[in-house]
Amino acid sequence: MAADDVRRSETPEENGLDDAPELETISSQMAYDAFLTAAKAIEPGLIEECCADVVLTYHTVMRGVESVVGSGAVLVGKLPNVNVEELSMLPRLAQGLAFAALQVQRELQSASFGMLFERAQLLRRKLRKAADALAEANLLAEADIDEVRLQAPRELLEDCLALAALLRRNEARIAGRSPVTAPDIREAEQVAEKLRTLLGQQGDASDGGTPSLVKVIEMRDRFWTLLNQRHDMLWRCGAWLFGRAVDERVPPLPIRQSVVRKPRNAPPEREAMRKVAEPRRSVSPPAIVPARVSPPAIVPVRESARHLGDLQRDLERKTRFLIRIGVIPSQR
Repeated sequence: MAADDVRRSETPEENGLDDAPELETISSQMAYDAFLTAAKAIEPGLIEECCADVVLTYHTVMRGVESVVGSGAVLVGKLPNVNVEELSMLPRLAQGLAFAALQVQRELQSASFGMLFERAQLLRRKLRKAADALAEANLLAEADIDEVRLQAPRELLEDCLALAALLRRNEARIAGRSPVTAPDIREAEQVAEKLRTLLGQQGDASDGGTPSLVKVIEMRDRFWTLLNQRHDMLWRCGAWLFGRAVDERVPPLPIRQSVVRKPRNAPPEREAMRKVAEPRRSVSPPAIVPARVSPPAIVPVRESARHLGDLQRDLERKTRFLIRIGVIPSQR
């Protein structure tokens, strides 16, 4: 496939080059340099691909930090293993991520195979989402279902070829049921093979043996992983401060999820709280009140003993919740 064909097959929104002006306004090389050592220290097996809108991520982080550090810094500072200064620096880390993402976009524009590389990323996401959905619907062979659910993240080209082979093996099972067509699979294979050749040539010519595009993409993903890890602590502190209203005050990072979620071991209450709520702001944290039970048709006068029992049960529920999210250590 020629690079011109790739350019015609993509819109500016798909290749991600249209948000460069917005990235310019929030990116900071000083912030990038400040967190570079921490980003490089992340273990390779823990690196996550950055599939988020970086500009939206910056504003999401700003809102969360304002809610937690701005209004509850004194309370949060008393929690064990919480570094308030580190939490307050999350917007700077997001600016460093924006700078890293900007380097990727510039490299994509300048590299001879940049658009082809971006196309491979888009195809991999499409094949991965289709494989997730087909595995969830039990439309793949058992061994392939296990591969989809248990396979750790792989290198881009290896993942493209592995997913294409998986879908080809199950062609008879998924005929007419898959959003991925035979031309999509064939294109993924062709793009991956051509990129393998081009990257090999670039690697031989470069000083470090790795094309600069691959290096800047890895660094962007390292910054994203670091931000994601530290934002999780911010969310935990927000859960301690705001309870079930946490996602209104500390919204989750805008990660593109798979079409179908994989089975998880997390409690259903935590999953429900992770859903993105309509943004709302309030001047002060919501008051902690006992859970209200739906009254019967005729509401009797509540006796003091029953009222105390409701308070006790509500306190126990909140304690179990704080233990689940790790704010209070388990006594087991």
